[in-house]
Amino acid sequence: MSTNAQNKAIFLDRDGTINEGPPYINRIDQLDILPESFKGLQLLGSLGFKLIIITNQSGIARQYLSEKDLKTIHKHLLAEFKKRKIKIHDIFFCPHHPEMHEDVPEHAKKYRISCNCRKPGTELLEKAKKDFKIDLENSFFVGDSTVDIQTAKNIGCTSLLVRTGHGGEDKKFPAEPDYTCDNILEAAKLIDQINDLSAVILVGGRGERMRPLTDNLPKPMLPIRGKPILEHQINLLRKYGISNIALCGHYLFQKIIDYFGDGGGFGVKIIYLDEPEPLGTGGALKNAEHAIKSKNFILMNGDIATNVRLSKVIQFHIEKHALATLVLRVSDHPRDSDVIEIDENCMVSNFVGKGQEETRTANTGIFVINKDFLGFIPKGVSNLEKDVISKMIGQPIFGFISDDYFKDIGTIERFNKAQEESPL
Repeated sequence: MSTNAQNKAIFLDRDGTINEGPPYINRIDQLDILPESFKGLQLLGSLGFKLIIITNQSGIARQYLSEKDLKTIHKHLLAEFKKRKIKIHDIFFCPHHPEMHEDVPEHAKKYRISCNCRKPGTELLEKAKKDFKIDLENSFFVGDSTVDIQTAKNIGCTSLLVRTGHGGEDKKFPAEPDYTCDNILEAAKLIDQINDLSAVILVGGRGERMRPLTDNLPKPMLPIRGKPILEHQINLLRKYGISNIALCGHYLFQKIIDYFGDGGGFGVKIIYLDEPEPLGTGGALKNAEHAIKSKNFILMNGDIATNVRLSKVIQFHIEKHALATLVLRVSDHPRDSDVIEIDENCMVSNFVGKGQEETRTANTGIFVINKDFLGFIPKGVSNLEKDVISKMIGQPIFGFISDDYFKDIGTIERFNKAQEESPL
């Protein structure tokens, strides 16, 4: 799958997202373009995305305006954008409404149909995909309603809800957005950062406590529901639009390389960083420093079974301007977990470490990290939590408590439990 930005799109709802106005705009003077729209679309265009408007216009079926009226309004809209050097690649609209009544005039009956071009149907997006050869998995849908969010989920795009317009209060679908922003400009800024994300997965551990399962197989390759743990992780990253992945390994590394290759068969691009000797989690990350090009990146231990909603963590990290964000959970085995304490602002206030008796918030082995953090890691062997983060109390290191599913496969008992209960 291509990850070229030229094949990515930003699908945009119109009313409530780009412009305000009455429920059924039928004249140019009713088209009130939101002030943030111009700067937001300029930014998105500069990132190389194709900008495509997808809009339901049931006012045509309801006889508030004609298709000719709509085309006049869209011509004006495109002209306003062109003045500001914003290129909208196309506008796709659905004129239909599924309700039919006895008093509907004959000439309007053709619009009173159930169709798949009316959002949350996907026909218009499928047409855009075909016309522009869009990579849907690496595209975004920005809208103000749950209808838009459901459309994004139906087609497989990352969704962003803006608080303008309906602001999600239409409540037509239970769809939850991947990200939420105040307006289209803030959405564009967030997309800019999301688009740059990469990932590092640490897969070098020997898995001594997992023997004999790991005598001939690296721990991240142990299967859950018929797929290696590592494949589940890669699929999770791809789900959130992260396609550039570095794997840091040592023990039986060639078996991982042979299975995943360059990542093309899994919809991602993978590079491999071999450690000449085990460096620990901190040392392995420092060893990967030269290969990390993005401003922010996801870091994961390769032995975690999880369905964590990465979008929530990413947005938290960006809004906090964090050097690092640790994903935390309430641990059911604190004696074997790195217990972390955070203050009322979610900043890490204490590294407690392992050996606790009572249930505590503990690190999951998943992080979002700003590249500047790498400067705090010494060269050589080190443990990321114990040797680095514990000495950075007071720095902008934050904890994000998640109630999503996590199971670190550190023992055969936990591996067997993951086999039974994993939602993957």
